[in-house]
Amino acid sequence: MSATCGTCWREFPSESRARQQHCDATGHSWPEYECDTCCEYFQDEEDRRHHMDSLDHWFDDAPECDLCYRRYSTQKALDTHMIEDHIYCAECERSFQNRHNLQQHLNSARHRSTNVKCPFCGDSRGTASGLVHHLERGQCPRAPLDRDKLYRAIRQRDPDGVISKKLIEWHGSDTYEATSKAYNHQCGAYECYLCHNLFSSLRALNQHFASPRHQQNLYHCPGRSCRKEFSTLAGLINHFESESCGFMRFQAVQSSIQNIVSSDRRIGF
Repeated sequence: MSATCGTCWREFPSESRARQQHCDATGHSWPEYECDTCCEYFQDEEDRRHHMDSLDHWFDDAPECDLCYRRYSTQKALDTHMIEDHIYCAECERSFQNRHNLQQHLNSARHRSTNVKCPFCGDSRGTASGLVHHLERGQCPRAPLDRDKLYRAIRQRDPDGVISKKLIEWHGSDTYEATSKAYNHQCGAYECYLCHNLFSSLRALNQHFASPRHQQNLYHCPGRSCRKEFSTLAGLINHFESESCGFMRFQAVQSSIQNIVSSDRRIGF
């Protein structure tokens, strides 16, 4: 059987390197659906797979799916199959209910860590949302920021309200502090009077009050079909990273975060 060029369909002796030399010289490629062992090629992947299954023409070390036992020519092809057909993360050995949940998992720091550096102190964070958490929580020693100060800085550079809400009457975050009176004897725990969640200690309840959970929403997604609101910039950035509304791709968020938190330019997308 002869070997065929997948671009110009010229045939070459199957046992020689003539086809490879031809493709290297011309930039041509092999047929897309060619058998991994012999030189026969097919109209689509299913026909190729049927041929290789029936004649056992797979490479000896061809990656195999642990769930359906189908084999693939490359590990990348197997990974794509696991994601698209089984909604499954092979690295974590974990299944997901839907593609959105899987995509959020794959976009997490575990799989797509990008080593984003703080523009002020140089501290490295795994994702853009991690960097913003670092700033909003006042953890940066060279940038005396917190949630409120960062919002004010963003508002100055976002006069059109692309991502920030125009809160004319906003004067800062509300302050809450619980006392022993918050203890619910019937439940045996401290109760938040705003959301009625229960906490095992007064300290845990006050940590809850210190979080942005009950603060006013300061940001919104600029996507026209979304407009979801968030109380923190980190929440908005995490929303972008999840790609749940399709406004931005994960990598685009990572590459643009420095301009959002440290640039003097207007915010725009």
